[in-house]
Amino acid sequence: MDRSINFTETVMLVGNGPYSRNDFKKALLKSSSVVVADGGANAAHREGVKAKFVIGDMDSVSTKVKALYSKDEFCEIDCQDSTDLEKCLHLVIAPKFIGIGFLGGRLDHELANLSALVKFPEQKCILIGSRDICFLCPDVLSIKLPVGTRFSVFPMSSIEGASQGLKYPIDNLKLNPAKKVGTSNEVVSKVQLSFNHRSAIIILPKKYLTNVLEVL
Repeated sequence: MDRSINFTETVMLVGNGPYSRNDFKKALLKSSSVVVADGGANAAHREGVKAKFVIGDMDSVSTKVKALYSKDEFCEIDCQDSTDLEKCLHLVIAPKFIGIGFLGGRLDHELANLSALVKFPEQKCILIGSRDICFLCPDVLSIKLPVGTRFSVFPMSSIEGASQGLKYPIDNLKLNPAKKVGTSNEVVSKVQLSFNHRSAIIILPKKYLTNVLEVL
């Protein structure tokens, strides 16, 4: 399917992985619309939410939930070469996304979803996990967080960058997933961060979701 689905405000994406009901409610309050990835339709149904669209190969949606949607609300993509999150980020255009149900559970799924963030750098997508949120660092990130906040940078490829406001500056460091990563850094003042290309995943405690939404 080549059509795109356009929204003018933040979209909540729901996956088929684990999530907390509290996080679901918070994400819903910060979003104007809900789009579900395949079996995420079951999760949304459990929370009393009917999505605008269901995207995926439909192999995980229960028969009961399928019956709640019309044909036009299904965007079926029978492709095993892309994840459900990739399918969503490919089809849906929105200013920002909040994704829930994409972290935790199977480790291979979790890693594939982090890869999806890098594959679609034009999409501003924040994923919520059990303890943390993560997102692809934009060209320049400028964010205010409390002093002492844990701030991690995980490179998905070889990158170099510059930073201000971190206890351990990344200037002149060559970050690489197989050699040197930037986990467990710490905020000392307003953070400004940039890299030579966009493949750095930023990981923060999930209580700072609003802070990230304001600057992403």
